[in-house]
Amino acid sequence: MIAVFKFFALTKTGRLCAAVLVGAVFIASVYALGGNHARLKDRAKDLETALELEQGRARDDAYLQNLEDDHLCLEYFRNIGRVQDLDDCRALRGVHSE
Repeated sequence: MIAVFKFFALTKTGRLCAAVLVGAVFIASVYALGGNHARLKDRAKDLETALELEQGRARDDAYLQNLEDDHLCLEYFRNIGRVQDLDDCRALRGVHSE
């Protein structure tokens, strides 16, 4: 142990090796912290996107909860081309009972 200390403290080559070692540790720590920061920023962006999607779903759910039966039928079936107006939805009410 003492021989290693003498090498690093008393020789020019030892001081150069110590400086390189300290520099490598410093660069590695900066690199690790920088990568961690980038990962944290990406995670935060993902969480913000998830929050926006959840808020959009909540708005859609609230909108659908407030619709009357005929208008809910229009919202659902209009996109697939089954109904065009409220009379078509009212006609569908009898389909289930038959």
